[in-house]
Amino acid sequence: MRFLLFVFFIGVSYCFAQSVKDTNHINYIETHEQFIPCLQSTHPLGVFISRVQHNFQKEAAKKISFSFNVSSGNVWLPYVKAYKPVNESDKDVLSSYVWHERETYFDELNTPARTIEFIADGVIRLYQLELNIPLSANQELKINSRAISLDPGKPPFSLLTSDQFIEWFHSNIAGGEDPFGRKVHGLNRTDFFYKDENGKTLKIKNGDLVLTGIDISYYYYPRFNVLQKKGFYTNFGIQLGANLSPANPSMDIGINSSLMKQFKLRKKNDIHIGLSAGALLQKVLKTGEGVLLSNNNFIFTAELFLSYRKQIGTKSSISITTTYFLQSPYNKRKDFEYIVLTGDRIRPHWHYALSHLYRMLTCHNFIISYSRGAYSIAVYLREDLYVDNAPDSQTGIAFHIAF
Repeated sequence: MRFLLFVFFIGVSYCFAQSVKDTNHINYIETHEQFIPCLQSTHPLGVFISRVQHNFQKEAAKKISFSFNVSSGNVWLPYVKAYKPVNESDKDVLSSYVWHERETYFDELNTPARTIEFIADGVIRLYQLELNIPLSANQELKINSRAISLDPGKPPFSLLTSDQFIEWFHSNIAGGEDPFGRKVHGLNRTDFFYKDENGKTLKIKNGDLVLTGIDISYYYYPRFNVLQKKGFYTNFGIQLGANLSPANPSMDIGINSSLMKQFKLRKKNDIHIGLSAGALLQKVLKTGEGVLLSNNNFIFTAELFLSYRKQIGTKSSISITTTYFLQSPYNKRKDFEYIVLTGDRIRPHWHYALSHLYRMLTCHNFIISYSRGAYSIAVYLREDLYVDNAPDSQTGIAFHIAF
């Protein structure tokens, strides 16, 4: 399914696009920036961290604007418990075995070890309200608040992200019968429990609404005439994130930069290609103990961007966009060389609740947005091609208005 979706969206963009011509001979009218909503995932641990949002705007906003974004992600991570040996000698012995065989050789009673436990089941909804304030012709400030809730994800409130739809797709189109064991454990359930290696716990119950934080981002859009004449644009950003939940009472700081290329086409249409990279330094300031959600001080991200925009008259446009997103692991990779994972091995994916925290995460975003004057609306699908199951699939809708 994921490959077909990717091919479909790329194909749609290709069918709309026309061959690029010399821009000096085109009566091209620039209208407004295309609307790209915040595309952060509903990762069950990541939602408590101030993650960097990549920015693919070509220029600073000209007017104050508001955006409201609601996304829903189906999370399915069956219970896994990990043992993290304390002694170096035990680490050396365990690292000599393949990770999925270590449980056989691990002596739980006589090996000093810290434990980590995690289970996450349900639909996590991420709510974001963003205020965008222009500071000058090439500077702006974005203030983004974020909150989450947890529920079973029953239709009609969840369609593409419901357990029923996902398992219907697996059974009838691709994936096979119950490949992840959802039906064995039961559909439409909520369960969220995490215990870190220090014994601190995080629980979320059905219906809980949690304010996770507020992010303040400053963006600068330098004007390099040599680049802009060739259709290149760039921006630089710095982000200060205040994490407000009891699970992570801290402040993070992040930086990011993007480079975009614009191809102007016939009939006022254009294509944008971009590359963005960012880095987040966690817990530069701690206001409490909280839970150890990630033991990597830095989280690095990168994103590829491809968008086709079609002008409709003089005030409206529609955009079809796809992005490819990469993120460094939440936890240090070297730890996975010796940790011992235990769980109910019903399906081959039984270990993902914890194993995916030690490797790079990837996903594709597919966005369709429509803008008319000061108003914009966007719908999107976020899907991982390299399975990490957190979230399994995610959809969203966002609204934007400029004053």
